[in-house]
Amino acid sequence: MKKAEREHVNKVAELGCVACFVQSGEWFTPGEIHHIREGQGAAQRASWLEVLCLCPGHHRVDDRKARKIAIHGNTGRRSFVVAYGTERELLALTTENL
Repeated sequence: MKKAEREHVNKVAELGCVACFVQSGEWFTPGEIHHIREGQGAAQRASWLEVLCLCPGHHRVDDRKARKIAIHGNTGRRSFVVAYGTERELLALTTENL
């Protein structure tokens, strides 16, 4: 990872979970970096400049108590998109708020 990419990833991580922002209107929920897959081939991932911050509940663990649907969770990507928007839409929202 290049220096500029690392700086970008750090800024995205500092911003917090974009799905929590869509859900509650608040940033800063700590999270994990997710490479968007939309528009990528089956075994490909996006560049380090096309990443989202997602908390564990929105990234990989469906958390029904907190009413969170995970993009890599049991409910599937389609449920995530219906609830929070496409990865490209979330990327645009992240970029606007950096």
